[in-house]
Amino acid sequence: MLRLNKSKAFTLIELLVVIAIIAILIGLLLPAVQKVREASSRAQCSNNLKQLGLAMHSYHDVFRIFPRNYTRVGTNAWEAMSVNYLLLPYLEQNGLFQKMLLPADPNAGDSAAWSNNWTLANTTLKVFICPSSEPATLRTSNYWGGPGCNYGWSCGSSVGTDYWNGKRFNGMISYQSDTNMSDVSDGLSNTLLASELLTGSGANSGAGVFPRDIFYTNDGLFNAVVNKNFPTQTELDTIGTAAKTAPSGVRGTPGGNWAWYASTQSTLTTAAPPNWQFPTAGGNCCPGGAHDWGAGIVPPRSRHSGGVNALFGDGSLRYINDSITLITFQCLGNRSDGQVLGQY
Repeated sequence: MLRLNKSKAFTLIELLVVIAIIAILIGLLLPAVQKVREASSRAQCSNNLKQLGLAMHSYHDVFRIFPRNYTRVGTNAWEAMSVNYLLLPYLEQNGLFQKMLLPADPNAGDSAAWSNNWTLANTTLKVFICPSSEPATLRTSNYWGGPGCNYGWSCGSSVGTDYWNGKRFNGMISYQSDTNMSDVSDGLSNTLLASELLTGSGANSGAGVFPRDIFYTNDGLFNAVVNKNFPTQTELDTIGTAAKTAPSGVRGTPGGNWAWYASTQSTLTTAAPPNWQFPTAGGNCCPGGAHDWGAGIVPPRSRHSGGVNALFGDGSLRYINDSITLITFQCLGNRSDGQVLGQY
């Protein structure tokens, strides 16, 4: 008699065992996939900084100075372009650069030129975008939003962060004065040129988002800093603690506009260490709708693990850990402090 072989079905226990094994394998593979993805994002971020460094050196080769982070265009003082505008020809963006306009008289400004430039500045350029950071807030939902900028040029260790800080900037990049390689007496390989910024949440009022947004305190806390170039740990803690409650408001504007001169948009400082435990902080909030006025603590920030990518004056790239000592990081930003650097 012909017999049919009946295959044995899975029992419920066997099925649960298989599911458990698959879950374990996924649990083991997921961190590895995430690590590979982050490694790729960090490498792309480093490459962006490398391109920016080459552009800066090319500009210096031609003009023998570093570009200022302030080119007045409009009728208002805050209608000004950043370093990045001047670097466009060296970032394979000469076509965009040629479309931008400058006023016949920079002291008077030109509202039409600013309107033209501000529209063009909404162009997304990949060289300014770190893949690990959150997307920028679109300008359609917030006037101060934009295409994104996750890199800031270092103005040094001072708590002064705006145009009106004048010649008091001690970093490689300034606003009102020219600097060149010979001004970096501490050595190009020992001085920070640029690092990373996070993109803000777009908040214009209410609660801010840490660590993405800038939280405002009051000017008195910054005025109380004895040595504006080297705020102490105690002074920083006082400012940071006050910033947590943002008594003067918040703005979710950082990292929005590569073409705008304002701090948190195109510049940062080394007054506090990378990924500072307190919010990025400003004084009294906030003429112009973002941090283009007054004092501030604007440290580098990233979504990489445990630190930030950093570009140095000689074009070299290094990864700076969050654990770097305060004085060492401040000295890295200061181009001529004459101090011996600690380990980092």
